[in-house]
Amino acid sequence: MPVHNEEEAIGPCLDTILRQTTPADEVIVVDNASTDATRDRLAGYADRIVLLTEPRLGVLAARDRGFMAATGDVIGRIDADTRLPPYWVEEVRRLFADDTVAAVTGPVTYYDIRLPAALNTVDLVLRRAWTLPNRQRLDWVFGANMAVRARAWHAVRADLCDDRRYHEDLDLGIHLHRAGHRVLFASRLWAGTSARRFRSRPADFWAYLRMTDGCYASHSGRVGGARYWRAWLTTRLIMLCYPPFRALHRAHPAYTAAPPRKNPMAAEPSPGPG
Repeated sequence: MPVHNEEEAIGPCLDTILRQTTPADEVIVVDNASTDATRDRLAGYADRIVLLTEPRLGVLAARDRGFMAATGDVIGRIDADTRLPPYWVEEVRRLFADDTVAAVTGPVTYYDIRLPAALNTVDLVLRRAWTLPNRQRLDWVFGANMAVRARAWHAVRADLCDDRRYHEDLDLGIHLHRAGHRVLFASRLWAGTSARRFRSRPADFWAYLRMTDGCYASHSGRVGGARYWRAWLTTRLIMLCYPPFRALHRAHPAYTAAPPRKNPMAAEPSPGPG
């Protein structure tokens, strides 16, 4: 789990990890140059987690630090605002009992928005659309809810892109797909996540979305041009949903005026909320 300035989110996240029906072999938290009270919060979990430090700001460096330190055959990956159902680790173990599976990813539900069923439905419809036509061999994974076999990660890591203009989880999925690894969308592997991305100002939110089709444009030779147009259409559909979902997030009792979620690929903190 990469963590940067997550003093409010980290406790609830770790609590769900540590209440699994089947315990994880290890829980690795990578503190990515936090400047708030995140380290203080993590101190309360010191005997139950492996805490690493990555001074280079950005999820790419933090992810690599954690993945390289992991000792298990399968590496689960979530975000600091993810909240896992109690059977998540158990479901990951079940899915990877099939030795042909290299990675899995799943849907999310949003826990801090009014009328969550609306956003959850839009999110699930888009993710299911992205499974077509190769449901058993995806070209993407979602960093807030995924797991990858360690040997598959090590097989592609030297080829992964070090480019802050693109989402690192999409880049990983593209390279796994190109290398012939089997990546599944598992509808039962759901996880909770925050809608705080909608706190971003419209221009920042649009720039974040455009990293998706930009990633596919740069990799068209690896996965084909049709994936670019799928990404192009998706970013614009999500932008149309931005105004109502932003309002619904702001109307939720848990909403605060805290800064929006940091752009995970950025080397600098995000600006304040719009």
